[in-house]
Amino acid sequence: MDILRGDRLGKPAAEVSDYTTSIAADVNIVKPVIEINKAHIVMLAEQRIITDSDGALLLNALNKLDPNMKLDPSLEDVHMNIEAEITKMVGENIGGKLHTAKSRNDQVATAIRITLRQYLLEITKNLIALRRALLKRCAEHLNTIMPGYTHLQHAQPVTLAHHLLAYYDAIERDTKRLMNSYQCVNLCPMGAAALATTGYNINRIRVAKLLGFDGILENSIDAVSSRDFAVEAIAAMALSMTDFSRIAEELILWSSVEFATAEIPDEYASASSIMPQKKNPVVPELIRAKTTHVYGDLIAAFTILKALPLSYNLDLQELTPHLWNTCQITLNSTRMLTGLIQKTEFNAPRWLELVSKDFSTATELADILVRKFNIPFRMAHRVIGVLVQRLSSEGKTLRDTTPKLLAETFLRATGKRLAVKPSDIAEALDPIRSVKSKTVQGCPSPSEVARMAKERRKQIIADEVWLRKKTHSLKKAELKLCEAVEGLSKHALQKP
Repeated sequence: MDILRGDRLGKPAAEVSDYTTSIAADVNIVKPVIEINKAHIVMLAEQRIITDSDGALLLNALNKLDPNMKLDPSLEDVHMNIEAEITKMVGENIGGKLHTAKSRNDQVATAIRITLRQYLLEITKNLIALRRALLKRCAEHLNTIMPGYTHLQHAQPVTLAHHLLAYYDAIERDTKRLMNSYQCVNLCPMGAAALATTGYNINRIRVAKLLGFDGILENSIDAVSSRDFAVEAIAAMALSMTDFSRIAEELILWSSVEFATAEIPDEYASASSIMPQKKNPVVPELIRAKTTHVYGDLIAAFTILKALPLSYNLDLQELTPHLWNTCQITLNSTRMLTGLIQKTEFNAPRWLELVSKDFSTATELADILVRKFNIPFRMAHRVIGVLVQRLSSEGKTLRDTTPKLLAETFLRATGKRLAVKPSDIAEALDPIRSVKSKTVQGCPSPSEVARMAKERRKQIIADEVWLRKKTHSLKKAELKLCEAVEGLSKHALQKP
């Protein structure tokens, strides 16, 4: 007899079984479902809902299951596969008690959370490694002057350390979002059963603690039908991937002949099948491309949920593969990007060459007029704009500015005279001096970037402490579950 359909329904057509099965996604939750069953059986025995001897037989059978077991698609999902295996081992009189006081609805919601929290911890760990890599490169390039960009045009001089630290800060926020998501994920739906709990006197808190959860999802309807925790996690990872894609885009640009400011390591590049000179930045390109898959997963998750009535609907089954896909892409991309950041070579002389031949110190020259000659900034802005237009039309750079040329331009733009010293112009046009002269909090000067990096290291340590605590808490719960299982198993009966 089909243990799920019983005498209520006839055997489904093969194509229907293939269409409705969740086996492909369930391979990610086999171990969690086994652990959920163990915790549930321990609780049932403690509550005297089943006998210790029956509980022990069920636990011994669960201990024999392989987390990598092959799942039979004809049994619909991992839950029925496990129950079928247990029934084979201990018979229907005992195996039939495995599902007492629970449903596939609360089990799958719990199993998804168990797997997802492991992904979140692993991704957080790798995000911290990426942040450390960025800080290390910042320390190496505190004095590497480069053009700062707006609209992908040279704007003002900054340092490569300042630029990389901007990405560090974004990824630190990504880390925080995942950590916050973990708090929502680590709540236990078990005991909600199908939607209305059960008439048995179960202990939901006990099961939650044995499985390492911080608490329970109290409302039983919400417990089985909510997937906002999954969407929140996907959204957090989508933001991470957005930041990864932006970094990847810049690495691709910087490695081009036109920029020539970065050299992608060989192991993250590929050759051309026809052009022998080519070195293609394929890993950052794929990071950029795989980001779109995560966006698709997020939109799919939202769309699946948007019109579902309470409580459980099988539509929810279709959301889970999108979750695992996002987790795996984000985890792999984090590792790839960390390697890229660690090993990419940056061309400091080329950066300085670029910033020395452009007009990115024009703002500083305008500020010199404001500070030393008490000229309104808008007037100074207009004067330097006229100067830049003239130099550009003559094929010159800002470094070709002379006191005479600036005085002529000032007179033409304002009708007033101005006596500027060569030292004033030299002070304004030196990109290194421009960067180092800044003192505002968050500015690109090496001393300020070094201070910021020092503060960021403290936050990394704090985040590592959080990660260790969460990991230890789960290991502690796992140990408690093992102890509870072993304690109950002592009551095992002799095999007949």
